[in-house]
Amino acid sequence: MSSIEYEDSAGHLESGHFGRGTLVSLSLASFFPAVGIALVPTLVLTAVGNPTAWHASLLAAICMILVGRAIIVFAGRFVATGSLYSYISEVFGPWARYLTGAAMAGGFVCGVGGLAMLVGRFLGSFMHERQADPTDLSALQFPTQSVIFTLAFLIAAGIAYRGLDSSVLVVVGLAVLSTPLVILITLASARHTGLQLAMQFDFSQFSVGATLRGVAIGAAFLIAFESCAALAAETRDPQRNIPVAVMAVPVVLGGVYTLATILQVPGLLEAYDQVAAGVSPPAALAMQAGLGSSVAAATDLVLAAACFSSLVAFVNYGARFALAFAEDGLLPAPLTRIHPRFHSPHVAVVSLALVSLAFISVAVLLVGDVSSAYDALATLLVYIWVLPYVLIAAGAIVLTRRAGEFRPGLLIAAAVGGAAMAWTYVNGWINPPVAPSDSMTWVAVIVIAVVLALFVLCTVLRRSARQRERVDV
Repeated sequence: MSSIEYEDSAGHLESGHFGRGTLVSLSLASFFPAVGIALVPTLVLTAVGNPTAWHASLLAAICMILVGRAIIVFAGRFVATGSLYSYISEVFGPWARYLTGAAMAGGFVCGVGGLAMLVGRFLGSFMHERQADPTDLSALQFPTQSVIFTLAFLIAAGIAYRGLDSSVLVVVGLAVLSTPLVILITLASARHTGLQLAMQFDFSQFSVGATLRGVAIGAAFLIAFESCAALAAETRDPQRNIPVAVMAVPVVLGGVYTLATILQVPGLLEAYDQVAAGVSPPAALAMQAGLGSSVAAATDLVLAAACFSSLVAFVNYGARFALAFAEDGLLPAPLTRIHPRFHSPHVAVVSLALVSLAFISVAVLLVGDVSSAYDALATLLVYIWVLPYVLIAAGAIVLTRRAGEFRPGLLIAAAVGGAAMAWTYVNGWINPPVAPSDSMTWVAVIVIAVVLALFVLCTVLRRSARQRERVDV
């Protein structure tokens, strides 16, 4: 399934294009370290509801690392552009491939859309701070945000359309430029407030339900960490380099986000009113730490650029997943076309951008503002991705047993990681987050069902077309 190279009459993907250093850099940069440092602490703190939020960030990282151990079992054996979708075909029947593919397709629309929302969120915060009326939230609402979304997708799709060289330059460059300022704000905030470790390590406030809500929102910034596996066909020695790039995200960034949570929580508690009024968390921390309004303003612009860099990366990843689905007959055949000059899946790039734009525009219109809509979408992304992670964890156990290998560490990691992800979803029913995120448990089921229906429809149409061709012959 989803073979190493795709060709049509127009062009093909470039084999052996990435070395390990470039791939790891792209993998880390595409998960916007600056934005994770800026937003994970405040989102996890809000979800947990008490100052011990750091342990939810840590548990989210550990869950992703455990799942990652299961994923690299496949990445070290198989070369495929479909990542989890392709891997699961090696151990289970078509039903698992359909379910995994449906979840990943819906998840990528949510993930790509969420990144565009973050671009709008930070640019909206920048515009909001410059309005004469602080109660005017129009910069964060649908009319303004729809313009920002459209421009972000237009530029991001244009870059992805031109191929991987242009995309890597933009993604890694913007990530490197954006990170130092967020680190400066984090350290300045910690110096201003102190770490208040007695408060942060007071586990008398611990709650399993609240912690798992925090794990779900923290995991949103690590979900799909295996996406660089979509570039396997374009990577040198992929069976060695893909596993390293996959694990770099939860290990490195998971640790960074946990540390950032400890450093920022005291400042975020003091800046609660500013954040509630529409100021972005890093801008509020910058003002509170005495760095001045100019630094706060620059922060919003820098983070918008960082989100845009990740948007470019995930449009590339998502387009290659769509290509893999289309090659297997689950999506329309035109998505398999490769640009003859840029060697990019250009039809898939444009299609993903258009679908994601429509999806998030409707979401912001229904919810009312980009901040609330993003929080709900981040939760939805985690719930959707639970299914592929549970299946791949089970698949890793089956694969090693078939190979006659005894790997107790892997078996434990896969079992615990898969169970933790499943319980994260179940906890969404038992201890639901605040509205509108509370409805994402059943929205996730609907999204997967709709994509499954689309897969079935495309499969039936492809079979009918082939039958007509045989009859004509």
